Amino acid sequence: LDLGPMNIRCDNCQARHWIDERTSSSRTDQPRFETCCKHGDIVLALYPSPPEYLRLLLQEGSAKSRQFRKQLRAYDAALSFTSLNCTVSDRGALGGVNCFQIHRELYHLQGPLDTTSGRAPRYAQLYFYDPVYATNTRQRANPELDRDILRHLLDMLHEVANPFIQLYLTARERLQTNQHANGPSRIILNPQMRLVLEEGADRRRENLPTSDEVAVIIPDEYGNPSRRDIVLAERGGSTDQQRCHCIDVTHAVYMPLHYVLLFPYGDLGWHYGMQLHGNRQRDRLTLRQHLRFHLHVRDGHELVPFAYGRLFQQFLVDAWATCDQYQLDWYRTHQANLRTDLYNGIADALARADVDLSSVGRRVILPSSYLGGARFIGQCYQDSMAIVRKLGRPSLFITFTANPKWDEITRELLPGQQATDRPDLVARVFHLKVKHLLHDLKYEQIFGQYCASVWTIEYQKRGLPHLHLLLFLDPSDRDRLLDPAVIDRFICADG
Repeated sequence: LDLGPMNIRCDNCQARHWIDERTSSSRTDQPRFETCCKHGDIVLALYPSPPEYLRLLLQEGSAKSRQFRKQLRAYDAALSFTSLNCTVSDRGALGGVNCFQIHRELYHLQGPLDTTSGRAPRYAQLYFYDPVYATNTRQRANPELDRDILRHLLDMLHEVANPFIQLYLTARERLQTNQHANGPSRIILNPQMRLVLEEGADRRRENLPTSDEVAVIIPDEYGNPSRRDIVLAERGGSTDQQRCHCIDVTHAVYMPLHYVLLFPYGDLGWHYGMQLHGNRQRDRLTLRQHLRFHLHVRDGHELVPFAYGRLFQQFLVDAWATCDQYQLDWYRTHQANLRTDLYNGIADALARADVDLSSVGRRVILPSSYLGGARFIGQCYQDSMAIVRKLGRPSLFITFTANPKWDEITRELLPGQQATDRPDLVARVFHLKVKHLLHDLKYEQIFGQYCASVWTIEYQKRGLPHLHLLLFLDPSDRDRLLDPAVIDRFICADG
């Protein structure tokens, strides 16, 4: 089955689709799409094309450009303002195709603006030094990187006037002028992208000069002093000023402060002020919708973020972790909306033999709507066992694996790319192929009369998805599969 080229444009946002990605209620001659812009309800500015020097590194076939693309993650980390804290998995790193995988949590950390005596500056601290010294320091910390490329990338960020460079300079200048003040103080970047100086035990606030180019409008309920503030500098304790602070995933600078080469112009990410287009009862644009909009290719915007190879892989993992954390935070702060699950939590605690029953009711309960959670898995298991009780043992165990050489994938790759560079294409094509497989099993009944099916999707060490499916057929068709001649019609093994 060939899905054809990805050449169908959404009438609203011009995102390119396969025809089979249209909504089920639309016709092939008038397709409508929801995954990109939600039928025109999502209206966002597209990511701008990268500066000329970076564009050449991403597209040229020279040895230096190819080496740059292989080390894009290291170059971006060397130039970023914040650090990425996660445990990178080495699963599958011994050979074959490799992909970016993590274990446990993922954080973006903002470090102190002042360097510790005896330690070399790093991350945002390097933007306070002469460009030559900063480049040399970055190169010493990353000897595998090309010094000339580092210097030109740093010059490029200054030429395009990345607003965060000036923002950090302003914060550090005020920190230095305030270093002899009495009492604790700190400089924060609030959700409205304003620098604020907090002084004294009562945290008196003073707004510092900030460029209007980076200011955003945040609703009042999300703009008050809160955990979303980014602490850039802190004084008043023996160790406070040298500790790192986590950046909240809902802050508009969460992505651009770390992915400097993806967002060299300092374009802000998602924030609570974003809304859907048109008059709607629920008009807030979600983080997931924002990311999905930008993960569709549009004519003239094929490079960002799709040409960034391993850095694109890291960005996607980071984006998924961000959405997951955002959803978990919602469950944690809306436990009152999950009263039924809280009631069930008592039975859960007793089943685990918890001795401290006073803690029951204070647990964070994940409902079955959270994919991958204990309740979701338990519900799927119970549904599967109900099918077995009704229909008996399954007839077939089917494995369906993504093929990186599918024409639908290779046709859409940029020059020099491999399928592992485009997990977005692999996921979309695999989803459509699975949809066609299920259609053939259920409606075309290629193996016999369909009764039910249960499946799960997993990922190989090299990052490709595959499906394991249990197919339940009518007993008469199931018994026919015991005949080797019938089996040979569907599968064979040549010596």
